[in-house]
Amino acid sequence: MQKPQTLLKFIGGVNKDRIGGNCSVIEHTDGQGKTTRVMFDLGSMFTPAESGFVAAYPNVDEYFDRIDLKTKEEIKALKPVEALFLTHAHEDHVGALINYVKMGYKLPPIKAGGFTRNFIRLAFAKEGMSVPEIDKIKAGDIIKFGDSVEVEAVDVSHSIVDSIGFHTLTYVDGKPYAAVMNNGDFLTEENMPVGNSFNAEQYLDVFKRKSAPTNIVCLDSTSTTPSSKERIGFEQAVDNTYQVVKDNLDRNLIISPVISRSVQNIAIDVETARKLGTKIFLDGKWLQTVRDAMMLTGYKDFDDVLYKGNIQGYLSDKKIYPKYIVCTGAFAQGLEDYQNNVGMTAYSPIAMSSAVKMALDLHPYVKIGRNTLVLARQRIINEINGNSGPKMLQLMAAQGAEVVVTPGEKKVGGFREVRMQDSGHANAKAMEKLMSDVKKVVPDIIAIPIHGNPEQCENTKKIMDKVGVKTHITENNESLILGNGRVENVPDKITPMSWYAFKLVMPDPYGNKDVPLDGMTEFWEVTENYEPIRKLAEISNAPKSAPRAKYSLCNKIEDAENLPYREKMRKTSKAKSPKKAKAIKENLRYNLNKRFSKGGR
Repeated sequence: MQKPQTLLKFIGGVNKDRIGGNCSVIEHTDGQGKTTRVMFDLGSMFTPAESGFVAAYPNVDEYFDRIDLKTKEEIKALKPVEALFLTHAHEDHVGALINYVKMGYKLPPIKAGGFTRNFIRLAFAKEGMSVPEIDKIKAGDIIKFGDSVEVEAVDVSHSIVDSIGFHTLTYVDGKPYAAVMNNGDFLTEENMPVGNSFNAEQYLDVFKRKSAPTNIVCLDSTSTTPSSKERIGFEQAVDNTYQVVKDNLDRNLIISPVISRSVQNIAIDVETARKLGTKIFLDGKWLQTVRDAMMLTGYKDFDDVLYKGNIQGYLSDKKIYPKYIVCTGAFAQGLEDYQNNVGMTAYSPIAMSSAVKMALDLHPYVKIGRNTLVLARQRIINEINGNSGPKMLQLMAAQGAEVVVTPGEKKVGGFREVRMQDSGHANAKAMEKLMSDVKKVVPDIIAIPIHGNPEQCENTKKIMDKVGVKTHITENNESLILGNGRVENVPDKITPMSWYAFKLVMPDPYGNKDVPLDGMTEFWEVTENYEPIRKLAEISNAPKSAPRAKYSLCNKIEDAENLPYREKMRKTSKAKSPKKAKAIKENLRYNLNKRFSKGGR
């Protein structure tokens, strides 16, 4: 019989050079030899455009059952998990879910806060996929797995609503054995404008009630650099943003690119719009999904300020002044792919955010000019948009827009800098205070820095050294043994880390491969440096369900012929059956060949 032990393994989230892919597993074997596993988060990692991949995900082959898409055989997990706990709905913590299901994996039962639950359900439904089993939980809820493992939810603050931390306590023969607090991404300093905030008293109470011989806290290391500034808070962020607008009253079109799920930051735009007496239009699929998830969860804080119609009606409504468009694209998604044409042909559509479309003058309705004020409230983050972010803003300025940016480590041209937003992560001073308080409650607490590259994790270690808290630096794919008041590395050598990544493949009139009009998604196993190991699957991007066509296939093709070139493929991709899809594709291929043969685009 295996001896009792608790293992903590990081599958992602402690990355060498990029942010994301957060995932960890706690595996506990009790005194009777029964093993229980629980997983925390399953997110995407932001991949560099030159890799040719859109995103990468942790390799969870050991933990999830799956159907091999080639052989149709069921493959059982060697180490199945009992449940998947989700801290919040940001892409780097939940972004892998849909694509793992597309790859044939069966997700375990999921536990998440109300907004996170509703956002994921909507995202699956909009992809035409079956919604996974998700239990809504809240702070104070305790989920037990037999007599050996229990997980308690704790409110934490972040830039998204309903962020939850999880305290896991393992038992051996009825006695506490090891305790792990996973905060997810969090901050502690002030009340949030929407939903619950960090409650220091309740947070510390969990440590008091549930201490064990070994006590671990996993710390978000994103913003623990020693040079991080004091927070300005929500009200000051609104005042600063409002003042920027007042300084530019000659510009009647306000563009604010945001991280679509960062509700607490979108609230800054909402309150600014209230002070201006205008309404906001949310532009971008993910922002609209956030709006729907907010309503489903009962958060109606924004309802009176949001415009309910389409963008054409919004732009033509003379009663709305100034126009205030909150759009996707704080990280300039799609710009590098467009400029580098990564993995795609010259005539293939490229998925890009609303703000990038505006910057490239590709947005069908919004045109940037001398009447435009761009509120670049999200600071440039080198690991994510250090190259593309400045380019997008410079392209907007080149069209005549006034661009005002929140200062960051990277300077962007000569743009005016005004602090209009805080980071959603605890800074060095806040982390120092929190852990000083935790240490008073649990003197032997051990910190594990996560959610950062090696430099960021070392910054957290320096803070822990200052307050006298022991720190254990770990790596992805490394298993840690918890027990007897210590953290030890599993003596076996760390196996090389691999990720699952996906790329988009679009139709090529000159290619031999038959690709649907909507394109295909190829899934690959890749190394940490994004070098392909093997192709796992390829799946059509054609929607699984679609509204009934309002007119005939012939009319579709005729209408497509009269469209501008860029719109052809998007507008002719509504067919349901393979036969119809083939007919449209052949027509498209014929016309593209004819156009190229004449030397045009």
